[in-house]
Amino acid sequence: MRIATLTALLLVTGAPAMAQEADGTPQQDNGSDTSVSLLAGADYISGDLDDRNYETYAASAGLSVRSGRFSLTASVPYVSTTAPEDLIVGNGGVLGLPLLARPSTERREVTRDGIGDVVVQAGYSVPIGSVNAFVAGTVKVPTASREKALGTGEFDYGVTGQVSRQFGRAIPFASATYTVIGEPDGFDVRNTLAGNIGTQLLVSDASSVTVSYAYEEAASAALANQQSIGLGLETDLSPRLRLGADARAGVSGDAPDARLGLRIGIGF
Repeated sequence: MRIATLTALLLVTGAPAMAQEADGTPQQDNGSDTSVSLLAGADYISGDLDDRNYETYAASAGLSVRSGRFSLTASVPYVSTTAPEDLIVGNGGVLGLPLLARPSTERREVTRDGIGDVVVQAGYSVPIGSVNAFVAGTVKVPTASREKALGTGEFDYGVTGQVSRQFGRAIPFASATYTVIGEPDGFDVRNTLAGNIGTQLLVSDASSVTVSYAYEEAASAALANQQSIGLGLETDLSPRLRLGADARAGVSGDAPDARLGLRIGIGF
């Protein structure tokens, strides 16, 4: 199974996490065979905004289809979050960013759970000389409950580009994502730009370790832009089963304090 299989899950997992997580590097696929992978993930995130804490758990399921250089991936989470009433964090708010509905002095925390937003991504891998490039379009479908503040109730659209190049066992990469945000009632939101740089280290033929830095613009003027550092591990448990784990720590004021994730990909 290719590293790109888990990369697809990281990009569309509906847990409250970064808008785009690149803990792997899409790699060139010269064949035309079609493959199907079942994807599953579990995530935990915690942090605070304006001294108000939030904590979210999510379990995600998805499907990835690859044919040659094309890929299509869809994922949907089940989310449980404890947060202030006016804070949307379930399913990552808008493709990964929490939003405050309005300025508020309300301190009461509530717990809500339910299906999150479906995220669909179509991508294409392009070899450019010795550089591997990957471009993708992403749509967030508003299937999460707006009444429960598990989602905004609006569509979001994103476009991502990523480049990588292998030097021995090291694969440095960089990616950028631009997201067009659907504006729900009660919000004043803006489109966002996010970036990610890092290096994947191939520690063996079956395993890799990734370190990365991410920067995300806030979708609301009420929040500061977010910065975080991450560490990821991926390994083949069998020829058709791949396991990934990742952790991120916020290094800016409004970034989540901690993000932990577990990913499984089963290829067919």
